[in-house]
Amino acid sequence: MSTGAIVAIVVGALILIALLVLLARRGRERRMENMRMEAQEHRSQARVRARTAEREQAEADEATARAKKSRAVAEEQAAQARRAEAEAEAKTDHAQHERGHAEELHTRATEIDPDAEVESESNGKRRFFKRGRLGESDDQQVDETQQVPAQGRRDSTH
Repeated sequence: MSTGAIVAIVVGALILIALLVLLARRGRERRMENMRMEAQEHRSQARVRARTAEREQAEADEATARAKKSRAVAEEQAAQARRAEAEAEAKTDHAQHERGHAEELHTRATEIDPDAEVESESNGKRRFFKRGRLGESDDQQVDETQQVPAQGRRDSTH
């Protein structure tokens, strides 16, 4: 083989290697550009999803605030209901106490009044019959109930 042929083979090989390097570089640049585009697409989608997530988080925070406010209102209403129930129970207890005290006073009055007789009726009222007074018949009746209003008169015995 002649020197010219060897030089031509070497030059051809170098050109072929340079061509392969050039093609490999372009292929790598194309892949890099594709990767950049894909990365840009991912970033764009990430921004959209981040905005969506922020909006949904704001809505969730508002819903949480509304729920807390509703719970606070409900708890306040429940507290008011408990206070009203306690007040009603206290009034009932006081009414029972007053009723008992009135009964004691009626009983004591009957015990010390020589002119009164007690006759119980089915409706829970007491009927006092007056006897033996001047100008009154024996059948004259005076009705009194034993119920005393809760806000009524208070005796000095309390």
